[in-house]
Amino acid sequence: MANKNVANVLTGVILGAAAGLAAGILIAPEKGKDTRKKLKKQATDLAENVKDQYGKYKDELKHGYEKYKKEFKKKAASDSDLDESEN
Repeated sequence: MANKNVANVLTGVILGAAAGLAAGILIAPEKGKDTRKKLKKQATDLAENVKDQYGKYKDELKHGYEKYKKEFKKKAASDSDLDESEN
């Protein structure tokens, strides 16, 4: 559940930053051509940032999953050994 909250916060921060950036660029008094270039560059940068963050988050989740999978198997084997010794 905590991972879901982290993902929601991360998504909110990224979307908020993108909206603020877009609003700031659109309000700035520049030629339309220059504004479009800035928007394109910022959109590209944002897309790369999102990909990087997603990759990092995905790797962290995978690592956590593998860790808990090992712990679960170890606990299951321990419980199995305990059950056999009781019989």
